[in-house]
Amino acid sequence: MTQRAQRGSIELPGFGGIPALVELTAGQATAMLLVRPLATLADVVGTHVGIDVATHRGLLHVDARVAGVRDGELLDLEVAGEGEVTQRRNYARVDAGLEVTVAASSVPTVAVNISGSGVVLSHLEGLASGDVVELLLQLAPAEPPIAISGRVTREGDGALRAVHFEHVAPADRERIVQYVFARQRLEAQRTRRP
Repeated sequence: MTQRAQRGSIELPGFGGIPALVELTAGQATAMLLVRPLATLADVVGTHVGIDVATHRGLLHVDARVAGVRDGELLDLEVAGEGEVTQRRNYARVDAGLEVTVAASSVPTVAVNISGSGVVLSHLEGLASGDVVELLLQLAPAEPPIAISGRVTREGDGALRAVHFEHVAPADRERIVQYVFARQRLEAQRTRRP
């Protein structure tokens, strides 16, 4: 893969969604599967698949046809059309229930929803629009928390506060975007089930 590949998933008939590194170019794509199926992929050549990739504008879904399989885990794909972005904003936003701590006061709170550019927090009485806050966001119990400097941009009902991320390390922002992408994918799978 010559250009920067993006993390995503590919929906293969008979295999389901498989995490992959996906490189999209005009009319073509290459997907390196991150989980190698136990069965051979030779039978998927010629079948239609769905590709989902997180972008800065939301979840991009692209339909494609498998043109070939190399080394049992690398798929050459012919892309059909431009694809569809399910959310059109700078960063996709999903509902969450994540543990967040306001660093200076060690006040525990919960992220009601989150995107790569901000978060809505509950139980933050005493903070007003324009206030600067230092946050420690816990995406998963086994992962280190993410340190974020942000600013309250909006006060909601009760103790809800919207915080825009002003300073977050690029690698940590990517972790948040990947978390959002994974949540979107799970939600899409739930709504597709009969």
